[in-house]
Amino acid sequence: MFRRIRFFIKRGCRTLGRATGSAHAVALGVAIGFFVGWLPIVGIQMVVSVAICHIARANKVVSIFPVWLTNPATIVPIYSFNYWIGWKIVGGPPLSELVVVLIKMISPPAPTPDMNWFSAWWSDFRHSFGELLAMGWEMQLPLWLGCVIVGTALAVPSYCATFRMVESFRKALHHKRSRRQAAFSPSDETGAFGAGDER
Repeated sequence: MFRRIRFFIKRGCRTLGRATGSAHAVALGVAIGFFVGWLPIVGIQMVVSVAICHIARANKVVSIFPVWLTNPATIVPIYSFNYWIGWKIVGGPPLSELVVVLIKMISPPAPTPDMNWFSAWWSDFRHSFGELLAMGWEMQLPLWLGCVIVGTALAVPSYCATFRMVESFRKALHHKRSRRQAAFSPSDETGAFGAGDER
């Protein structure tokens, strides 16, 4: 179990370290992904994340991975917690009512055989957003407020951690490459041959 966790952590570090762009661009992409991923805009989170990264000149690819954390299997606990945070501040309907709506959101009608992938996605998207809009402002306000608060709370430390991770990885990689180049430098071989010739 712990070996798998360490393996995925190392793999994630390598992926981020080798991502294109500066450490700031990579870290900003991850932070944007975390922030957008926690917003209640299921179905268009990746599009919104990539669009913001394009405007902010952040790495678009790395922003996609945090967005995947919110999916049909995690929407209910994540949005319930976010709603609870917002509900503590501005009040609103009880959490149990939101859970009912969230369950409806992740239970779209089954696609028909004649649907292609786009038609199926569009049907799911319309269903999810229809349920979201049907909440009413009194329920959307605490949900959006909680999502923004939690998303920001995740985005800020994720930026700092990713920036340090990318910087450390690239410095270590640069140091490793420098040592290899020094070990196999042509100047060393020339110097050795030159010393032999002088003898």
